[in-house]
Amino acid sequence: MSIITVTAGLALAALVVWTIGAPIARLGGALLTIASLLCIVSGDPITTRAPLLLGGAALWLAGHFLTACKTRAWSSRLAENIVTRTPLRYLDPVRGYEHRHARRPVTGSTPESTPDRIQPPVDDFAQWERELTADTAPTVPAPPVRPVAKRVPVRPAGPSRGVVYGKRAAKIAGNLAVRKVPGARAVRSAWRFVR
Repeated sequence: MSIITVTAGLALAALVVWTIGAPIARLGGALLTIASLLCIVSGDPITTRAPLLLGGAALWLAGHFLTACKTRAWSSRLAENIVTRTPLRYLDPVRGYEHRHARRPVTGSTPESTPDRIQPPVDDFAQWERELTADTAPTVPAPPVRPVAKRVPVRPAGPSRGVVYGKRAAKIAGNLAVRKVPGARAVRSAWRFVR
């Protein structure tokens, strides 16, 4: 295989992971974690299922991390709490910048005594001269300014009727399916928990 083929394959794999990797990782990680827990409860040894359990949890968290990188918002409170309350907060794609730049070197120095904040000495004589010349300079009246017309804010265009009615129809169909299809309510609750 040539370098171009390998590069094209890697680019295609990165594109697939970026577009559909996050939901697949979240769903696959949740299913792997649940399956591992069920096997442990049913009597399998923990030593054989613990790596699968940890791998499923890591895959689920990686899916949420990828979603947060794309949207700059967490889609799960559980994933957000795991990241923000552990050392992973320095890698947080949503608020990690605050944590990375809030750290200060522990040298016992205050912000005023650091070398980059040293103020140049004030030249009192030059400042006094500036004040004197500013007071004695003749003032020139400013030219009259025409009043600026008040701008009317433009309302952004809302969603089209097709989008509004499509969302309503999807919501009605989902509610109807949850009421009529057996097990749909449990699936929807599980999906909301995983999201």
